[in-house]
Amino acid sequence: MDRRADDKGMPCDYGRAIETKRLRLLLRVWTVIFALGAVDFFVFPYLTVRILNSGAKALGMHQVVALNAGQDFWLTLAVPYMILVAAFSWIAQRGPKIAAQPVQFLILAKVSSSLTSVALFMIGGLAYAFLANFVVDGAIALTTLWFYRAARRELVYPV
Repeated sequence: MDRRADDKGMPCDYGRAIETKRLRLLLRVWTVIFALGAVDFFVFPYLTVRILNSGAKALGMHQVVALNAGQDFWLTLAVPYMILVAAFSWIAQRGPKIAAQPVQFLILAKVSSSLTSVALFMIGGLAYAFLANFVVDGAIALTTLWFYRAARRELVYPV
């Protein structure tokens, strides 16, 4: 039930505050998760691949090959990406009102990651790690979009 007043001048817009609080909480959770993901990718890249490959074995799917030390160029891309999505999440929620643009960038990043993963899954031999990333980042993008749309009237947009 929407409790907003028909008259915009009335101060009884109860319905929107909860959506904004939910989006702010979600963004704070994403900040922590993404920052931990950056640390994980940098400190434990081979363990991360082994864990993903154990899921592949359990499902009878193809595994990805971990690169040898010195060949970890992907870390120069993955770690900064995780830092950026953590920063988008943090910056968006830190003011009195949530900034829309960093949330939009977060959604764009997660949609891009998810679609890249599904493309690599299809053309790269159906490797489980790509499917897992498609599902996880797709779910993050859709969840964030859902919360974003619910709170969109209360967000601050760039001029």
